Amino acid sequence: MARRILLAVLFVTTLLTPWRRELLVGDETKYGQVIREMRTTGAFFLPTLNGTPFTHKPPLHFWAIDLLTFPLGRYSMWPYVIPSLLSFAFLLWLLHRNFGWMSAFVCGTSLMVWGSAQTARMDVGFTAFLTLGAWLLFRFFRDGDARLLVRAGIAIAIATLIKGPMAPVIILVLFALECWRRRGVPRANYLPALAAMIVIPLLWVVPAFVIGGSAYAHDVIVKQTVGRAFSTWVHKAPPWYYLLHAPADLFPWFFLAAAGIWQAWKRGGELDGYCINWILAVLLPYSLMSSKLDVYMMAMIPPAAILIALADGRAVSVASRVTLAILLCAALAAPLIPAPYRSPGVYVVVAVIAAAAIAGLYFGTREAVGLAALAINVAAVAVLTPMANDLATTRPLIASLTRQHVAASGIALYSCPQLWSRDMPRELEGVHYVAPGDLAQLQPVIIATARKNAPEIASALRGYHVVDTVQMIGKPFDVYRR
Repeated sequence: MARRILLAVLFVTTLLTPWRRELLVGDETKYGQVIREMRTTGAFFLPTLNGTPFTHKPPLHFWAIDLLTFPLGRYSMWPYVIPSLLSFAFLLWLLHRNFGWMSAFVCGTSLMVWGSAQTARMDVGFTAFLTLGAWLLFRFFRDGDARLLVRAGIAIAIATLIKGPMAPVIILVLFALECWRRRGVPRANYLPALAAMIVIPLLWVVPAFVIGGSAYAHDVIVKQTVGRAFSTWVHKAPPWYYLLHAPADLFPWFFLAAAGIWQAWKRGGELDGYCINWILAVLLPYSLMSSKLDVYMMAMIPPAAILIALADGRAVSVASRVTLAILLCAALAAPLIPAPYRSPGVYVVVAVIAAAAIAGLYFGTREAVGLAALAINVAAVAVLTPMANDLATTRPLIASLTRQHVAASGIALYSCPQLWSRDMPRELEGVHYVAPGDLAQLQPVIIATARKNAPEIASALRGYHVVDTVQMIGKPFDVYRR
């Protein structure tokens, strides 16, 4: 019972930030604009961004958010985070039910999973349904029941509609690795499972191609799918990128994950080998892609959490104490924090890090690592959310544009994030997000642009002068007026 209460508390801690925070500049504000257009233009089946079909992500996540805005409102954070929060709860339940409470606790206190559960992103939902598919596939290998294979195909189809075709890529690589490990392919009718995995996404893809037309189909097939596949041979980051980033991607569980993988390799059990292959099935395809984002590695945290939960002996104690010692060293390095980020709130977080690390070192257990990480995470979001709202949202730009007292139809944003804040004046929904060629015809009163991109529209800026400068995500944005 106490362990279930601890998992419940872990979930409750993810409810702290939506009350106070804004959508962050980047994907979140972009998704906010997608939802705004779904409501204002009726682009529900085929979501758009700035009037153009949005090809970067499938629609299931956006459909969920859009439907939630009806009871909760478009300028509430809750519609944006509830899909991730529910996915987080489902992921914890799935791991706890099938692999024990420790695997759920490890996964849930992983910074990447815990933090993403409070965002508008779809990564936790993708990870949860990929985990469900991988677990059902394991049971198929273990029990030989083809019905489990079909259910796995449905789970992977849902994951595909949440984030894209990497879900079937990962599960097929996992299937191939497991067949190689077991030295054989199980006898079964694979057609229904493959049909579920392919046909369910096509129920949306085919009508979307018809509605979006040839330009939309070309963008999805050539740019988003084939283009990414061929770009794997031209690396912007080296193939070993994720190995170098693993300590941060698996924080705070990297050393325990290493111990768990090593012990699993030596034990050689059925679940041990499967989880190692599961990790490889995520790591290998993403390492071959030229575009690399650390959040892609969230999909390998569940199998790593299972192996950490299975680990035992002195290796667990050593890895736990090493992790906590590193946290203590990080706290002692507080005087090295750059001056712009020094504040009483930051030092409160540093104090919590030090106290949690010292207390954890006394026990030196996995539970101590997880509780220390949870305490640090909660302190960070409780203290630093207002700072994040000032530094990493569009509130500064919204305030600047409001001070100009110009109608939204006379405002053009070039290379700027989409505007969103809970208290944003609704008339700013009508600002223009423009390409360079749009400015000559539009002739706006106000042009806002990222300073680094201003030379790209130098000719359009003639006759304008800078009336304000704001900082967002550490970058200057200038507001010009005619």
